[in-house]
Amino acid sequence: MHARDRFVLLLLALVADSAFAIDHPVQVGPGFTFTPSSLSINQGDTVTFTNAGGTHNVHATSGPTLFQCSVNCTTTNTPNGTAWSDTIAFPTAGTVNFQCDAHAGLGMVGSITVNPIVPVRLQSFEVD
Repeated sequence: MHARDRFVLLLLALVADSAFAIDHPVQVGPGFTFTPSSLSINQGDTVTFTNAGGTHNVHATSGPTLFQCSVNCTTTNTPNGTAWSDTIAFPTAGTVNFQCDAHAGLGMVGSITVNPIVPVRLQSFEVD
């Protein structure tokens, strides 16, 4: 197999891998809950947090992907009562713990386990 053909196969494998990324919805509120409060996702997936009622934010308190969101994701987003929605990408494996800053003491906490992607081992062969 020519080097060009190997490159094309590798490129196709990488594109196919990213095409399978999934977005996982998490409802923020109403009340003092995240639904679901815990997720297991794959590296490269996204999570969309949507405020369903109440004055909330989503703040990652530990883990490889840190964020603080409400209305838009910046480092200083405080709880907000508007109908906001934010999508976060998780490029790194590990566990991310998050909370609503205003209601963590009431149990409004959650976690996301980001599983590593196991690389596909390609075999080369000759075609006559």
